[in-house]
Amino acid sequence: MTADDGPPLSLRPFPVANQKPKTLAEFIARVNAQPGGFRATTKEKLEEEICANQSKDGADDVEDMQMSDGEGDDSASNEGEPESSIKDPNQARMEVLRDMDIMGNTAMLTLDFLSLLLSKYNPTHASQTLSQQLRDMVGIGTIGADKLYESSMTEEKAKNQAEVAAGWTLMETNKTRDAAEEATAFLEKEMEAEGKYWDDVVSVQKAGWSVCRMPNERHTLGVRFGFSEAAPEFRTNSLAPLRRADDGSVQLDSGRLGGVSERLLVTYEKDGQVVSRSSLPPPISDDAPLEARVLEARNTIYSQELWHELTRESRTLVAYDVRLEGSRLTCEVDSSTRIIVELVPLETSRAADEQPRDGLVAEAISLALHILLGHAHRTNELVRTRPIPPYVSRPKGQQIHVLLRPIIARTMHDRDIRETTKYVGSLVQALQKAGLPASLVLSTPQVAISDGSNRGPNQTSSAQTLVRTMLQPLDFTLAVTILPTVSFTVQGRTHLSPVTATYYHITLPPESPLEHICKPYHDVYPDLQALVDYLNTATARVLSEHILSKLMAAGSTADWTQDVKGTSIRNLDRQDFDLGFAIDKQDDKPALIVRHASEEGQKRSVKKWTWAAAGDSEGSSLHHVVGQIVGQDLSDGAM
Repeated sequence: MTADDGPPLSLRPFPVANQKPKTLAEFIARVNAQPGGFRATTKEKLEEEICANQSKDGADDVEDMQMSDGEGDDSASNEGEPESSIKDPNQARMEVLRDMDIMGNTAMLTLDFLSLLLSKYNPTHASQTLSQQLRDMVGIGTIGADKLYESSMTEEKAKNQAEVAAGWTLMETNKTRDAAEEATAFLEKEMEAEGKYWDDVVSVQKAGWSVCRMPNERHTLGVRFGFSEAAPEFRTNSLAPLRRADDGSVQLDSGRLGGVSERLLVTYEKDGQVVSRSSLPPPISDDAPLEARVLEARNTIYSQELWHELTRESRTLVAYDVRLEGSRLTCEVDSSTRIIVELVPLETSRAADEQPRDGLVAEAISLALHILLGHAHRTNELVRTRPIPPYVSRPKGQQIHVLLRPIIARTMHDRDIRETTKYVGSLVQALQKAGLPASLVLSTPQVAISDGSNRGPNQTSSAQTLVRTMLQPLDFTLAVTILPTVSFTVQGRTHLSPVTATYYHITLPPESPLEHICKPYHDVYPDLQALVDYLNTATARVLSEHILSKLMAAGSTADWTQDVKGTSIRNLDRQDFDLGFAIDKQDDKPALIVRHASEEGQKRSVKKWTWAAAGDSEGSSLHHVVGQIVGQDLSDGAM
């Protein structure tokens, strides 16, 4: 509280204002306030009031004179006072109360001031009279009064104190200088570390990586090295903070990846022996550039996602002998060959390199798996970004990527080509050893790579087109010739979905003799065994028809005919004569077998001639052997 906020420090009451009317209007208002107002005022009434006031004043004077006789000289003091009008008692009471309020407030202010002054010297006693409001505002002991004595400072003391002050000043100046030097060294170190940190961050950004703030750490930068179309859990883990070390180097916090660099290891085994194994890069060193460490983190999360998608897909490939055995995924290609896929740390790369690697099959499978996962990401992006018709519903949920199924289809296709070519080739070799002009031609379509220079803005890239072409059904063709007039084509097609299998279809040229000898099934053959059964039957019937036509052309007098099956020739003149043709396996390979049954006396004799692709075979040709049996010349020249 300041001096202008309250009354002056005085016990004198405020003066009372003059109560006489100051204007004519105020006077008229007061007269009107009396009973009757101006209307009730008359000359006689005014004279009566004047006389009454005078009589009253005379009585008061008599009383005062009587009182003055007993009290002394007080009457002298009242003689010179002017007459005043009658005061309102309520107004006088309010004036008295106001004066008491002012005096009480002034007294309390005085008491507070003195109590606050004494609280510095005797706080216990002075606090009893100090108001709580002033105590809360300024506290106790905040002002005081001391007596000033004469200074005892001498010239020598002043000089001594000046020297001490100069010493302290020099010491503080040295401390300030040392602190400034330390601060300068610290700032230089921080500037160097901060510059190194930002150089690494800029280098990462220039390398093409996306740098942004961490969602939960707004003051920390992070680098995003994952893929936008990856699974949600891998998309979340593909953001790593870039933390600054004490020396300014950037530490890539890849704790979400497990802190270990991992890769997918593919092993190709045959007969229990490792034939091929995919390569693994060496572990990255701790002092490698930041770009290399970010790339390593990207490769690790890509391998982890690939392993995750392979395990999800393996649940749908149990029918194809795909099993998850602990930490390894095995795929049985055939009874002696299998593919093993596992996710391993890079520390095991040295041990893996010690194993023999005689082929590139495992490396090709590993590259194909990585390419197919990238293709799946691209397909998801196209589905998400490109508009689709309103009547087509978008796929919901996380779809299972097709990664291992194309590998299975490719290995199945290669196996079927190998087995089909092996069997048909062995059959052709057996027929050639029998002196027949059989032949086989294998054709496989070549993958055409389009030129990406003329690609339009809305067309897919050459790489995407190549991958899509590889995911199409796989075809191969076998052009088989048994006789110059008998040929056919075996078309094999390996489908990827809904069932991964190879189907065979046989096509005949126009006016082929097989149309009436042994017409192929108009639909496809579901497996190789069904195709083999047809080839064996068709070859036996073709040879039987061929030999029968040769006998007819040679002018034989016997009556020759075929049996119901069409694989044997009978002589109607000799009921015991039977010449049969068959294709049977010998040492797991097809062989041409000719059986001749006849009766000699009371005994039935059976003779057999065999032409096989491998092993012992008949030295003479088929025509020569049949000619000896029937007693006619059926040599090649007579064909």
